[in-house]
Amino acid sequence: MARALLAAALVLPAAACSDGAATGAPAAAPVTTGVRSDASCLVPEVLEALVLQPDPAATASAGAVERGAPPDGFVADTVLVCRRGEPMRDSAGTWHSVTATRLEGDLTELLRLVAPGSTPGACTDGPPPQVWLVDALDDAVLLPAEAACTGTGDAVVAALDALDVVRRTEEPVSLAVRADADALGPGAPGARAARP
Repeated sequence: MARALLAAALVLPAAACSDGAATGAPAAAPVTTGVRSDASCLVPEVLEALVLQPDPAATASAGAVERGAPPDGFVADTVLVCRRGEPMRDSAGTWHSVTATRLEGDLTELLRLVAPGSTPGACTDGPPPQVWLVDALDDAVLLPAEAACTGTGDAVVAALDALDVVRRTEEPVSLAVRADADALGPGAPGARAARP
């Protein structure tokens, strides 16, 4: 009996440690990430989060993009926001597109909301905007995919809406409807926004 009690006493602390490791909040919190020099709304990680399929040939050589909060010492100067765009048409047909918007202004509130340890909300209303923080030298950090989700992410969206638009562009991503059987595939330049 004493031997059985001793065995139970040894097993319980181990189980407690195991449970703590499995349910600890820090594991779910965004961590800091590396800095890149090529912020773009056309990288595969952004397009996949926006439920858009990039042309494989255009992204075959692209390196994987890590996501996370900005590391210590990173000073954001502007923001690049990527959203699903309106359909675009050219001679090849109708394209899915992405809208890239560069924003500037007081980033204090936005940076507070996306600091290491913040917890993004759940995405329930379709793909949320994808957000890059960009410094004065154009180095950039891609925030977690859920950073601007509705719910707790509403504050992030509000912080983005408070900034000033510097530039907005539409980029074709993939051909949705071909103009005819002989139309060229993805990659056609000069695609323009579709008009009713």
